[in-house]
Amino acid sequence: MIHIDSGKRKQREFIEKESDEPMGNEREQSEAVATADLAEQWHEALQELYTEFRKRSRAALKDYDEEDVHQARVSARKLLTLLQVLDPDGETGLYPLIKKAQKRFGRVRDADVLIGEFKALRKEAESEERNDEAKLFKRMAKLEKGERKDQRKKLSRKLPKIVNSKLDKKWKTFLKDDLPELAAQADVRRSVRELKDDYRKRRHVYQVTSDREGLYSEQALETLHQVRIAAKRSRYTAEAASFALDAKHAEDAERFKQVQKQLGEVNDRHVHIQIAEDYGPEALDVDQEHWNLFRKRLDDQLKASLEAVGEL
Repeated sequence: MIHIDSGKRKQREFIEKESDEPMGNEREQSEAVATADLAEQWHEALQELYTEFRKRSRAALKDYDEEDVHQARVSARKLLTLLQVLDPDGETGLYPLIKKAQKRFGRVRDADVLIGEFKALRKEAESEERNDEAKLFKRMAKLEKGERKDQRKKLSRKLPKIVNSKLDKKWKTFLKDDLPELAAQADVRRSVRELKDDYRKRRHVYQVTSDREGLYSEQALETLHQVRIAAKRSRYTAEAASFALDAKHAEDAERFKQVQKQLGEVNDRHVHIQIAEDYGPEALDVDQEHWNLFRKRLDDQLKASLEAVGEL
């Protein structure tokens, strides 16, 4: 048996203790650097989006350029996506302000899209010599232009009250005072998992509803729209927070993008029917016979877009 006297034992314990301290300090320093790097990545991603949002907001108010309106809405959505991850309880107060702006841009953007779609459908009908149908799409585009004019006026009146120097000041305070702690606490992977779970749940609700109520029922179409919204949230989160995720999440984002695109086609066709019904044959200046033919055509377009949907 080997004996170690007490003096040597104490000396060895002291040396081991002394050698452990630098390792602990190195670990703490490494973690501190990683946290600081992550906070800087959050800062860069958020500031880039906010700069784009402000630039597009100012440009959109000048002449309502369709691309500026679209990009202002997209950048606002991505900001909201990241704020939900960082500040789920809304303590910074930024989420509701940017959400209001996003809604205002959304209403103008929706009208822009519909007008473009009705014009394209009119040209398609004219090329196939469906002249009565072409006239109806032309009338719908004209009525939608009136709606867009109203929404543009509201945008000009309400946006400056939301997106202004006060918001800029609030944003700077958020980046300086709140972001470092929020970034350290944020769990992006958990947020992505929760969004995927929400997508699966909504997909299940749609499948059950379409089986029970019918594939073309209003109930099924509404639940399918909710699936699209869930896919969009998952996509935007994975894209906007890509710096904190691995390559697998980038693949998921691309898959959700394709789902969103397919379901967007269905939603567009459904909205066409809803708008036509809202206007009705009288506002569109068409007799009942041609109205019925027009409605059948819209129904057929909706069914074709549903049949084209792949695996969700």
